[in-house]
Amino acid sequence: MGFVGTEITDEDAEAILTSLVRAYSVIPSGLKGYIPSLERILEAIPDEARKYSLEDIIKLLAWAAKNEIVI
Repeated sequence: MGFVGTEITDEDAEAILTSLVRAYSVIPSGLKGYIPSLERILEAIPDEARKYSLEDIIKLLAWAAKNEIVI
């Protein structure tokens, strides 16, 4: 068993979380209050999305962002 009961290794978990912290840290502090918490965003993921791989979800969201459907 890996990090927090997942199959993710401790090393990969550290890399993933460090990348998220780095990405969030570039957001100006004045704007952070307007961005929902990561927990709230994750809770909003519909059940329909949970049957797909993370890679497919990322591709869908990247396409939606590129086509200005989700910004």
